[in-house]
Amino acid sequence: MKEYVPIIVSVIAGMFALWSAVFTWRLKQASDKRMRELSKEEAAHNELKALYVKIHETFEDLIKESRNYKKSDLNSRFSTLTAEVGLLASTEVVGRYHRVADLYQEWAPLYLKAYPAPKNGVLLIQSPDPTLKYKEPEKEAYDRFYEEYSNLIKSLRGEIGVNT
Repeated sequence: MKEYVPIIVSVIAGMFALWSAVFTWRLKQASDKRMRELSKEEAAHNELKALYVKIHETFEDLIKESRNYKKSDLNSRFSTLTAEVGLLASTEVVGRYHRVADLYQEWAPLYLKAYPAPKNGVLLIQSPDPTLKYKEPEKEAYDRFYEEYSNLIKSLRGEIGVNT
């Protein structure tokens, strides 16, 4: 029986070495898979974050352009952004985005009627003021627009994990 002890010890050691190699290989595979998943999640989060920054930036630019009487290509800006929002954003953000876009398109023309652009750098003042009837609806439209816009920004910040 003593002559079999070294063979048994060798077989057990070989099996343990083989089991250790398989176990290590499986752990490495699981670790690599988890790293790939984390990388995909991070890429998706960064893409969503970039989209949400673009939404915020676009609306801020549109407000400034409206108030500075600059022409903007609304249709192309909104159509491109709307397509991205529809593909990447959550349903809550999509709904809020559409409400804000609609409210912006309601407010912008009223602003131009209530506060017409100066002609050749000169602001004409008339009595009675023909723009007076547009100023109250413009203010109400802007308040509705900006309230919904603020709610959209809160939703965006919440979804990307930025504390407000």
